[in-house]
Amino acid sequence: MDKNWDSLTSLQKEALRQLEFESVLAKVEKYCISSMGREIIRGLCPVNEIYFLLREHDLIGETCEIMAEETEIPLEGLHDVRESLHKSKVTNSILSTTEILRIKEISRVSRLLKKYFDDKKHKYPVMTDEVEALHQNLLLEKHISDSIDDIGEVRDTASRELQRIRRSIHDKSNKLRARLQRILKKVVEEDFAREDFYTLREGRFVLPVKSEHKRHISGIIHGVSQTGATVFLEPAEIIELNNELSLLLNEEKREIAKILMDLTSEIGYEANDLLRSAEIMAHIDSILGRAKYSLEFGGIKPKIVEDKRVYMRDIRHPLLVHSKGREKVIPLNIDFDTQKRGHLISGPNAGGKTVALKSMGLNIALALSGVFPIGEVHTNYCNIYSCIGDHQSIENDLSTFSSQMYQLKQILDETDSNSLILVDEIGSGTDPQEGAALAAGILDTFLELKVFFVATTHQSSLKTYALNRKEIDNASLEFNENELKPTYKFLPGIPGNSYAFHLAENLGMSRLVLQRARKYLGNKQKELEKSISVLQKHISDAESLKIEANKNKIKADKARKKFEEKFSEIKQTRQEHINEAKEKASEIVDNANAAIEKAIRDIQEEKKSFKDVKKEFNLKKEKIQKSVNAENRKPGNAKPKLKLEKGGSVTMDDSDSIGSIIEIDENGKFAVVDFNGLKFRVSTDKLSPVLVKEKQIKTSSKTDHIRFDVESKLDIRGMRAEAALRELDIFIGDALVSSSLNILTIVHGKGTGALRKAVQDYLKQQSGIKSFRDGQIVEGGSGVTIVEI
Repeated sequence: MDKNWDSLTSLQKEALRQLEFESVLAKVEKYCISSMGREIIRGLCPVNEIYFLLREHDLIGETCEIMAEETEIPLEGLHDVRESLHKSKVTNSILSTTEILRIKEISRVSRLLKKYFDDKKHKYPVMTDEVEALHQNLLLEKHISDSIDDIGEVRDTASRELQRIRRSIHDKSNKLRARLQRILKKVVEEDFAREDFYTLREGRFVLPVKSEHKRHISGIIHGVSQTGATVFLEPAEIIELNNELSLLLNEEKREIAKILMDLTSEIGYEANDLLRSAEIMAHIDSILGRAKYSLEFGGIKPKIVEDKRVYMRDIRHPLLVHSKGREKVIPLNIDFDTQKRGHLISGPNAGGKTVALKSMGLNIALALSGVFPIGEVHTNYCNIYSCIGDHQSIENDLSTFSSQMYQLKQILDETDSNSLILVDEIGSGTDPQEGAALAAGILDTFLELKVFFVATTHQSSLKTYALNRKEIDNASLEFNENELKPTYKFLPGIPGNSYAFHLAENLGMSRLVLQRARKYLGNKQKELEKSISVLQKHISDAESLKIEANKNKIKADKARKKFEEKFSEIKQTRQEHINEAKEKASEIVDNANAAIEKAIRDIQEEKKSFKDVKKEFNLKKEKIQKSVNAENRKPGNAKPKLKLEKGGSVTMDDSDSIGSIIEIDENGKFAVVDFNGLKFRVSTDKLSPVLVKEKQIKTSSKTDHIRFDVESKLDIRGMRAEAALRELDIFIGDALVSSSLNILTIVHGKGTGALRKAVQDYLKQQSGIKSFRDGQIVEGGSGVTIVEI
């Protein structure tokens, strides 16, 4: 990477701070397993290495797929052992048993992780390539397991010498305890002992003796109780045994130190490989954390390109999504290119302008840092600068306006054409006319520098300024005038009103004061605000009509598709009938030819009289005729020719739907028929005229009466979430068009539950769904979802 936090300029760091970028990373890092993974997340920042970003995004994408379709990635047990591994490389160093066990865990996780992807290299090539360099050493793991148990104790079998020493310790301890027990029994009988037990002091066995009897027993005192009533005395009789036991215990310590030193040395030889593996696994842990975050909050893989263009679709402010949920945050769309470099956002206070500004900056910053943004982002690398919030400083004697101007001056000095600049309330905090003029000058400079920028404002003159600059687009946040509250819906291409009078009135300001104030509002300002309101209403109405038209188009496309499928099926059935009829006709002709040939042969050979031959031939002829008549009487084989007229009502073979003839060609072989709003060119021999009442025609034109055979079960196991939802959308649409189904089964499998969650989140948004539930055990349990429509 070319960039990290240390290489960012102070202005770039300040921009990320203003955007609350680190707060988003703090949320992402909670999904990591290890402290090393969390450390990587905290260090993320926008980088200009496109290959690196593309690989990071591919790794996250593959991990999302794994979480939806596979078992959990084996990363449990990942610890930060880097300090211990560096220590192991120092000659004669000794690691503790806890450190050694953690290093064994690192080796084990490394081995399991590599094995996990061994049979998945074709399905997840990027992740498989990432784990390729992981180090594994089964012999080291075995040596550690043979020497240290799971709770960190060195095993007796770690060496022959340790086994001998511990056996001696065991024998000596038993002998000492037995002798001490005899002494204790005697002392208790003489009432010299405070308690009926012995204990350890300074690694030596002692008796708790009453202070007044300490001179009655020969030995060494090793301590006194807090009250002074008890002394801990080592009887002279066991001093030698205690000495021998102490020597053995020291031998044990030396042997354990030797065993641990040998293990440490063995680890030291592998340390560099293990360090590299630890770094790879920490990176994978950070990828896993980013993937979990993406699945939790609906992150979408961004597209990083080299050409200078930025566009964002349905982006949301990440911190709002964290607190309120994705569905409760209004998304926004925005574009930048060489022709449209800037956006000027206007509108009332608390209308969402600053949130919109931060949403743009945050999502681009996440995409350029290797985290999936909350929405669709297509961007090139850009240095992000911002001037957001009140930077008034009493200490530095700076007002809000002065602080903003100072920061903008620094940005102008540092920025280049590969920059995105975000400015909140540009030119505010001073005389409105002068502030607007200064703001216009700054925006002109942004255009000259060829940067991308977004600025928010209340200045009406700036809205007019933007209208006269083809490179700048006006935008606003929608405001509901009836309810006097913002909707937070982003409206590109439309300036916004400040609604200062509406808000003041809503807050209880006297109408008299407002009437007096309106006298000072110029006519041009009133006309501008009125024009903006009308424009916003027209745009809102157009958007509603567009949504409705799209819904109708989807329904029409589905109905057309069904008709085409049905028509194809009819053509196939017709061809099958034709082929069958040809076979039967051929059979009839063959039978007739055989009868004729037999009659001729009988006559020629004079086997029968001409009269008998004629009689037999007539019987055969009559039998064939009956067979032909039977075929003709079958439904569909014979159809009376009825008159077809333009405007007349007809039905098509194998369909009860009634259509209307729009036109008939000159030869009368084909007709264009309107079936339920869909037009088809159909051969006239497939049409039958019908006489229907007007009411019947209207009723039959409704798509509610269309009948098609549809599947009641959809299996999407093993599919990616996006592909699965596309299949699900078609499946639900088909079922809603059909009136023959009301219960559907969606098989998504259990896995991690991510695909099940995606399916059920989709179903919650569909108005045609009455209810849905997890399947019962006999239906497939949580691996299926049962839907009622």
